This record gives sequence, structure tokens and C-alpha cells, in this order.
Amino acid sequence: MSANSEMQIRRTPASRPVGSTTHLSPSGTSISSTGSNKRKAESILYSDTAVRFNENSLEQCRTSVSALSGCVAGIIGLTSYKGFVFYGFSMLLLSLMIFAFIRHEHRRFFTNLNHVFVNGFFNGLLTYVLFWTFLYGMVHVY
Repeated sequence: MSANSEMQIRRTPASRPVGSTTHLSPSGTSISSTGSNKRKAESILYSDTAVRFNENSLEQCRTSVSALSGCVAGIIGLTSYKGFVFYGFSMLLLSLMIFAFIRHEHRRFFTNLNHVFVNGFFNGLLTYVLFWTFLYGMVHVY
């Protein structure tokens, strides 16, 4: 099996006629038959390994951006709520960039759109505060 076939198995409307259902015969081959049940949305099968890999990659991106934005916030001297607003802005910018990169087809990479925008927000916040306070103390206090 190639790496691409392990990443995602997707049934597209071009692979079977609209309104037809696919059944497996006892020998394991697929049999297509038209029925009264029409599927409005295409079904997508996910590979657990691929989804975990994508979520792990997203978590690493969030951690890296949190550390980088914490360094920037500490160096430019942000304090109080301005620093937390900067963190929210940097995470929103990262999420929008990832969303633009996957070209509005989040279902190919994640099971839910919340994985792109919400997951790992608070884990990154701890990393951000660590770097923010460290660099602020190094540049502005000492």
C-alpha cells in the first residue's frame, strides 16, 4: 500500500453514480445498486494513524508559534491584557493560515473543523506565558 492510500480513503461522487448505494458481496467485491436511499453527503473513511499524525503536526505548530510569539511579546515589552490579546491574535493568524493552506477542505485532514481553530489553545498558552515572562525579564528588568 502506498503512503497516500493509508492517509485517507475517500469516496467521491465520480466513483459511483448519484443515488446508488454500494454493498459488499460475500467475496469482498463491491456491488453497486440504485435504491431509494440517496445520500446527500459523501462518506469519508479516516485512517486513525493519519488523523493522529495531522493533529500532532498541528500541536507542534501551535507550540512553536506560542514560543515565538511569547519571545516577541517579551522583547517588545507587552504587559497585562495586551500580551494575552497578542497571543489570541497570533493563534488566530496561525489557524487562518492553516485553514487557507488546506484550501477549505478540512475534512481531508481532520475529522472536525474545531481541530484547526480550538485544539491546543490552552497548551500553547502555557508555553506562551513561559517565554513571554522569561524574555520580558531578560530584556526589560535586567
